[in-house]
Amino acid sequence: MTTDQTDPSNPPPDTNDGLDANGDVGPGRPPKHSQFKPGESGNPKGRPVGAKSQKKIIEQIANEMHWVVDGGQRWHRSTIELVLLSLRNRSVEGNVRSFRACHEYLAKYGPQEPINSGGYLIVPEIPTVEEWSAQEKTRLAKQADERE
Repeated sequence: MTTDQTDPSNPPPDTNDGLDANGDVGPGRPPKHSQFKPGESGNPKGRPVGAKSQKKIIEQIANEMHWVVDGGQRWHRSTIELVLLSLRNRSVEGNVRSFRACHEYLAKYGPQEPINSGGYLIVPEIPTVEEWSAQEKTRLAKQADERE
């Protein structure tokens, strides 16, 4: 049976009016004509030059240096130092939330106990030149005997 190309109710099989293979269009299923072509990006210009990630912005703010007067002396401190000092001061004053946060930071980043206890390193006594040359002659003689 042949299809009539001029009949609008019976389109040719290769034109589906933008529908996918199942004929569905909806959320997550755009029409074929508006989908990205193979090798084409959804963001062709990419990230602008000079744009910073959130991690870089946080690092920059945390490492900014500030002049602070404390006890009549000027100190050059980073933002993270000032935040931690403020947290410590509030916890000393009795703020429970600050104490918990300070305790968590100390547990995570504070002084740590060594994971394993130290052992002993036994170093042999250093031989004299004469002792070493005698040992070396003996070693070389053993190697010569093994080769024969």
